[in-house]
Amino acid sequence: MPAAKGSVTRYLCNRGMDPAPPPSPALVTLRAFADDVSRLLGMARGLVDAGRMVDLTGLEDQVGLLCAKTLDLPQEDGRAMLGELVALRARLDGLEAAMAQARAGA
Repeated sequence: MPAAKGSVTRYLCNRGMDPAPPPSPALVTLRAFADDVSRLLGMARGLVDAGRMVDLTGLEDQVGLLCAKTLDLPQEDGRAMLGELVALRARLDGLEAAMAQARAGA
């Protein structure tokens, strides 16, 4: 289907630039894995904020696996994971702070 007049794709093609290729299957899979870990962290944070205990057994292994698989990607795909990894780090830091606050208040 041809691009609509004025669309970004048409603009890029007219300027001699191809639109970005779709992400590799490995990158799509790894982003889904990162989303799963992010959801887990969000649920854990919600439980901690509600005063509940959480068991994070295995979380370190999952994060380590995510990092190792990111390193296994081709360089361009690995760089594309940077945003997801930075966001996960922020969620981990927030969870750690919430758990420390819960311990201090207990």
